[in-house]
Amino acid sequence: MSSSVVKSGTIGERLTVAKISQYGPIIGLIGLYVAFSVLNDRFLTVQNQVNVLQQVSIIGIMAIGVTFPILCAEIDLSIAQVMEVCGLTIATLAVGARLFEGFGVPVVVAILAGLTLGALFGLISGYVTARFGVPSFMTTLAMLFLADGLGLIVSGNRPIIGLPSSLTAIGGSRIFGFPSIVIVFLSLLVVSQLILSYTKFGLYIYAIGGDKQSAERMGINVMVVRMGTLVISGVFAAIAGLVTLGRLGSAVPTMGTGLLLPPIAAVILGGANLFGGSGNMVGTLIGVLILGILQNGLNLLGVGPSGQLVAQGIVLMLAVLANVVGQD
Repeated sequence: MSSSVVKSGTIGERLTVAKISQYGPIIGLIGLYVAFSVLNDRFLTVQNQVNVLQQVSIIGIMAIGVTFPILCAEIDLSIAQVMEVCGLTIATLAVGARLFEGFGVPVVVAILAGLTLGALFGLISGYVTARFGVPSFMTTLAMLFLADGLGLIVSGNRPIIGLPSSLTAIGGSRIFGFPSIVIVFLSLLVVSQLILSYTKFGLYIYAIGGDKQSAERMGINVMVVRMGTLVISGVFAAIAGLVTLGRLGSAVPTMGTGLLLPPIAAVILGGANLFGGSGNMVGTLIGVLILGILQNGLNLLGVGPSGQLVAQGIVLMLAVLANVVGQD
């Protein structure tokens, strides 16, 4: 009798809410794969899976970037507009159009300028947040409007066409038959996970996200690390803008529309703590895939955009609930 009580107690300890929420994302992803594979025989084909990866790569790159501030108990609401203005800046510099009429530069210089601009947005947000104690929610919201306005100024509110093939190839070509945009996405994912796992900077991010006061007492330069996470987020948003040029074949002033919430949602779906301190890039990948698989599978089943939004909202609500309850 006592043996059975011990066994049931052991099982109960293993099946805690925290444990379930920890493995919830991967269980959910597997569940989606099983369900859509049964419902549609085209879902599990190699070509369709490559299509899914290609479709989620832009959101995925942005999600990787925003994972850094979220782990540090910060948020970046400017990623979509920063992606947009950086992409437009790269395009206009590369062809010498609009604001930079007659000032065309080599593609490499244009790319470096765009990445620097993304880092600058993150640096300003990070400095105001870390130095003056302004919540990152507010500083990055201000950057959202600033970047949106600058994007219209840079582009003259008109599309930029005639981009050099060397520029569009980064996100629009194929390497050994595999989309280059997917290679960029997965490469950045691996590098980012290595940073989190094997560098002091990554260790400091988790420490600050877990307890900022304790991190300060340990001698960690909290201000620099917090700024660093938002700079990284800005750079990754700029990279997303760069590959979007290849995906679209042009630069349009509205290319960031609808891209603010999906990357943040993907990080949360992947199990990252809403309040910082826990999460990783593998979880972010799972979250990105959940969004991509859900959209792709429902498309194959003939479900319209409105139904897809409802499904995504339900899935995200369940993920947030599991996330918060799992921390209690």
